[in-house]
Amino acid sequence: MNTVYASNGIRLYNNDCLDVIPRLQDESIDLVVCSPPYNVDLGRNKYNKNPYDIYDDHREHVEYVNWLERIFRSLYPKLREGGRVSIVIGDPKNGRVSTHSDIIQCMKALGYLTFGHLIWNKNQVGNRRAWGSYCSPSCPSFPTPFEHILIFAKATLKLQNKAVTDLIPEEFIPWTLAQWDIAPEHRMKKIGHPAMFPLEIPLRLVKMLSWVGATVLDPFNGAGTSGLACQMLDRKYIGIELSKKYCQISVNRWKHAKTMAA
Repeated sequence: MNTVYASNGIRLYNNDCLDVIPRLQDESIDLVVCSPPYNVDLGRNKYNKNPYDIYDDHREHVEYVNWLERIFRSLYPKLREGGRVSIVIGDPKNGRVSTHSDIIQCMKALGYLTFGHLIWNKNQVGNRRAWGSYCSPSCPSFPTPFEHILIFAKATLKLQNKAVTDLIPEEFIPWTLAQWDIAPEHRMKKIGHPAMFPLEIPLRLVKMLSWVGATVLDPFNGAGTSGLACQMLDRKYIGIELSKKYCQISVNRWKHAKTMAA
């Protein structure tokens, strides 16, 4: 495995996640926080002209779901009993392709337990002129200002070990509502990655779903936002990223955040 960064409990591998995950220790992961590519032909669709560095975001839908199935199948033995998997995902074509539903069915078939389903309300629609048939019931379109956060667990819904939590009531009470109103990431061009979730998403998921000191994995590391959350919250982190460019962006972000916190 090509380790590009290892410091203070944070590890980053520059490889395909399907090559790295089988080599991880069984029952070593407490939480997976991830947002896989949405298969929306990023870089070539009319709403986002910025492609991924090397990943081709255009597959047949069945092939795409089968790819995700292989990844989450390989993850299952790596999770501790009671370990959780959180998946941030959107449905392409204004909801006409129900990717989130396909993932739910896939995860159930793999033996995961359904833990929760949150709505990430971004309060934003990319193009409000995407009406479909304007002022006509012929074929209207319904742009979605939200995405899905799907949470699953291995074997049991309850964590099987007891440790320290960093949750406080002012966080826990509003965060247990299954709609999270969080603005999208607006600095993607500046950071250098075309599809990022905001830091607030992994911060909440890590605090809500794991103890302090837990080991968190993101098999789609991207620009390292999940790792940044873990660095801030005293969790161990394993990131896997196919792009060498994005690996370097991640390392730079982590080092900068560490310097700012010092």
